[in-house]
Amino acid sequence: MRNSESDVVIVGASFAGLATAHFTEDASVLILERQKELGKAQKSTCATSVAWMEKLNCKDSVLKTFDYLTLHSSDGTRARIRLPQSFCTIDYKKFCTTLAGNLKNTEILTGKGVLGIEANASNTVLTRDGRYSGKILVDASGWPGIREKGHKKLNGTKRIRPSFGLEIETGFSGDSDSFHIYYGKRFIKRGYAWVFPTGKDTARIGVGGYSGFNPRETLNGFLEALDIKTKDLAPHGGHLPVNGLGSPVKGKAFVVGDACWQVLPLSGEGIRKTFEYAELCGGIITKVLHDELTFEDGLEEYSNKVFEAERFYGNLRFVQVLATHCPDWGRNRIVSSLSRADETKLERLLVRYFNDEIRSSKARMLKTVIGGMLA
Repeated sequence: MRNSESDVVIVGASFAGLATAHFTEDASVLILERQKELGKAQKSTCATSVAWMEKLNCKDSVLKTFDYLTLHSSDGTRARIRLPQSFCTIDYKKFCTTLAGNLKNTEILTGKGVLGIEANASNTVLTRDGRYSGKILVDASGWPGIREKGHKKLNGTKRIRPSFGLEIETGFSGDSDSFHIYYGKRFIKRGYAWVFPTGKDTARIGVGGYSGFNPRETLNGFLEALDIKTKDLAPHGGHLPVNGLGSPVKGKAFVVGDACWQVLPLSGEGIRKTFEYAELCGGIITKVLHDELTFEDGLEEYSNKVFEAERFYGNLRFVQVLATHCPDWGRNRIVSSLSRADETKLERLLVRYFNDEIRSSKARMLKTVIGGMLA
């Protein structure tokens, strides 16, 4: 067991944990990872903006870049939309090992089953083989977060049911300069399906549902709809907490990534947002360690900054509920109207999305959605 105290102890060595360590300067950092091998357990599609791969010095892990999003409805209508920034799929293991290799004054211990976090006067992380202490603790353990494991009720009194996604990487001969999102009961009743290219003739193909669906059965059905035959390929997947923002601070621990539910509702995009909040968290921790902020002020500043996007997350959650219950004819009409819409207006809308600026009233948003259905 480690006896000396680190400046920062981070639970989790995936996107949130590694990025937080990257943005924490001039500090000794200890990262505790449950998996025995770094980057072994890929759970998501692993797609994010190219700009973040460049900023984290991990561009070598990029598999495929694309500048377009294509929406598909169940009647075959397509809307192809230019993205305001390039996106990419990445090699998860290569990303983790590359970013970890670039970290300074950081020790990563794998195979550490964390049992709990005591973010108080002792500031320790309890594992199966002992305790690890630090001046500052960060929970980047993913859904539902170390402090919530085993709890029947989350977020006070409300039980949260996250979305679940399942995908497979296989051959794909469609447009590779775009990623594809599919809506409609033909593909999945309460959710959406996707195709993210990983190369010229390969892609990660999956389905994500909010409740009441069989992931493997639905994935097989979607693959059949695309006329893709797979055999003996193991899928991967995981939970997506698309329920609005969770608590950025639990006890006296900073919480980053899926443990804070920093996954955008509706789209299920989490990696880009995780990097944004990891940069924020790492910067605040650096200020605390440099005595530019008190520890309590640092916790408060992080919490306040994260919750600035609470309405944005809430609005996306509202549209997600509408989309889940929208009839197929409504989805078809919306995609059809988007296919005819002015490209500049669509790009402006996506810019607002990327900048967390979709904060209209729910009544106005409902009016917009209904207008799209009737267009």
